[in-house]
Amino acid sequence: MVFIQRRELKGSRYIYLHKSVRIGQRIYKVSKFLGPEEDFSKSKVNEEVKKFALEVDARVVSFLTDQAKRKYHSLGYPLTLEEIRKVEEMNLKYKEIRKTLRKGDWTDIKKRFVANFIFESNALEGNSLTLKNFSEIVFENKIVGTTDLREIYDAKNSYEVFSRLFTSKREMTEEFIIGLHKKVMKNIDNRVGYKKIPNIILGRRVELTEPKEVPLAMKKLLAWYIDNKGKMYPLELAFKFHHKFERIHPFADGNGRVGRMLLNYILIRSGYFPIIIRKTHRNQYLKVMQAGDNGKYIPLMRFALDKVKETYRKFFEVYYQHI
Repeated sequence: MVFIQRRELKGSRYIYLHKSVRIGQRIYKVSKFLGPEEDFSKSKVNEEVKKFALEVDARVVSFLTDQAKRKYHSLGYPLTLEEIRKVEEMNLKYKEIRKTLRKGDWTDIKKRFVANFIFESNALEGNSLTLKNFSEIVFENKIVGTTDLREIYDAKNSYEVFSRLFTSKREMTEEFIIGLHKKVMKNIDNRVGYKKIPNIILGRRVELTEPKEVPLAMKKLLAWYIDNKGKMYPLELAFKFHHKFERIHPFADGNGRVGRMLLNYILIRSGYFPIIIRKTHRNQYLKVMQAGDNGKYIPLMRFALDKVKETYRKFFEVYYQHI
């Protein structure tokens, strides 16, 4: 948000523009002197405010892109600097939305996002609820018709768990992930903790980690995450973690739901907006995950970039246009 300041000096009033920007843990203040107030009509000041905001945002995006170039070791096609610039620009606007909107308005947006994310994520796993049914269950505690109890708990549990992840400060540990899974599967499946028998993924030809090897595999995954956190661009880190997690498939059930929550938790903890993978893209999602099984991550990262752009365009952009 741009703030307009008027200062009086020797009997004349002058206009200054100010905009504060957070980069990492630091807040930077950018200022611009416009000139004598008498030279600017209200409409002209508004034009200058918009122009100044765009100038500052462009400088910040350029800085963040250069920072990514210096900081992250694995950049390359399709995660080019131009694509990173686009992601950083969208994320800057997302942060502007959060910073500018009133608390109640942001709470409403967050509720709507969580509902859409959980509805789509659960639908990817075969949940048959419509978005209307889902909203009635979650927001009105209303159950219509002969809705399956599992699907009701699926909606309620996942919505509650993911809502908390938006503000959680907890580090990614085995205890955290196991606890997350337990909450997601409450009243659905009492097989909590790591799996005891082998499982398979329908639609994907891949050998999953054997039950006895899961504890060590999860320790290695979290060590990989810690080692690459700060070295790998957050979008790449989140999606590669997601793929590796799904390849392990540590639980008897609920792996996809928990895995997509963890993907977004990595993005949120890294200061980026979460994304939605829609049920209409299930086949593409399975194909890029299978490509990852074969050591080919380019399709997965193209998919990641598409989902970032689609989520921003279809969900967050409309709010930015109105702030």
